[in-house]
Amino acid sequence: MTRARNHTTSRIAALALGLTTSLTGCTETECATPDYTRAECRVVAENSFARLKSSSGVELRFQDPDATDPSASYAAEGIIVERGSAVHARVAHMGEFALSLRNTGNQARTLELELSNVHPLATLVASPQIIEQPVVGAETTRQLLVTVPARGHTWVRGGLTQANACPPVFRLAVLADIQTNPTQFALIIERIQKEANLAEAAGELLAGVLVAGDLTESSSEDEFRVFQDLLDTAAVPFALTPGNHDVYESHLPFYNQNFGPGNYAFDVCGAHIAMLDTGSGAIAESVLGRLPELFDPGDSEHSLAVMHHPPYAGLTGGGWSREDLAMITLGEFAHQGGDLVIAGHAHMLREFTDISVAGGTVREIIAGTAGAWQGAGQPIYGYVRLTFEAGEIDACFVEVPPPGALPHVNTPTTIPVCDEA
Repeated sequence: MTRARNHTTSRIAALALGLTTSLTGCTETECATPDYTRAECRVVAENSFARLKSSSGVELRFQDPDATDPSASYAAEGIIVERGSAVHARVAHMGEFALSLRNTGNQARTLELELSNVHPLATLVASPQIIEQPVVGAETTRQLLVTVPARGHTWVRGGLTQANACPPVFRLAVLADIQTNPTQFALIIERIQKEANLAEAAGELLAGVLVAGDLTESSSEDEFRVFQDLLDTAAVPFALTPGNHDVYESHLPFYNQNFGPGNYAFDVCGAHIAMLDTGSGAIAESVLGRLPELFDPGDSEHSLAVMHHPPYAGLTGGGWSREDLAMITLGEFAHQGGDLVIAGHAHMLREFTDISVAGGTVREIIAGTAGAWQGAGQPIYGYVRLTFEAGEIDACFVEVPPPGALPHVNTPTTIPVCDEA
């Protein structure tokens, strides 16, 4: 399954430079004075963290899976940092990925490369320049020794592929709104481990987890570290995008520094998934112009959009700073034949079917049940299991009650409670 993506040098330069803003007779490059509560500033940040010039002189870049020229482009589909003698690269999603390593020096270089957030069943494209080393106790981490020839380059490619890892039936877990309750989220991660085992026993695959924002309460660095520690124990990859509680810090882009991009799209097992950063209650103008590209399903059978704020006319008053952007986003998604929107922000479980927009219909699920406060009464914590089979997307709810609480018999919505299998 191949989709044409146009991440040209000119587009990347435009994103990196940003827009210009009039300031009483003069202009200032967008985010020259950073304020990371602004969506456009986070776009600049997510692009800058997707490439790195290492201390060895080797330049690393996340690329589109189909990219062939390591110096002509890059893509915000992960985050790269150097830690001591090793380079760490977190892949943003569970689909196919590509990482280029380019050496402009006169001597070959060998790098220790740690890849994280990679599905245990993902395959890496074999290369004599890549040696994979065993890793103990980290299911979504790969340790590699990568040799980059003098004045040459090496590609690291991999991911879940339709041909090698995807059975006819696969699953995704979706959730949002952890905030003040990482303890409950730890229980959900344990249940997702069981979900992966149940799927395997049924001859299916849990491809990963989609999180529609609000990982933290106050967007502090300590909160993001706690969340990262929890993800280190996960059995499958997590694709994330921020919510409003993740972007309160104006001086440093803590979300992007820890998890990379909030705006990206990928394909996995016949599903096209677009992740959008609506943490500021809006979409960055540079991303708004890319919506046709991000929502383009290509040859994928299914199409999903994941964002924090629900883009539905009946609920968008609770978070969107510009109602027109919500409806532009939903309209473009419907125009592209999108199937399902996943959102959070409202701390509840809710489903809307057949939302009429742009001459079509869209389905939407709000899954804000991963730990945030839900008001008086017994909360309903857990995640939504999506099962993809024979052109259909079936949804059910996996409840993960807090310690000592009895599970609900029914959900307060049309989404049923999942069977154990």
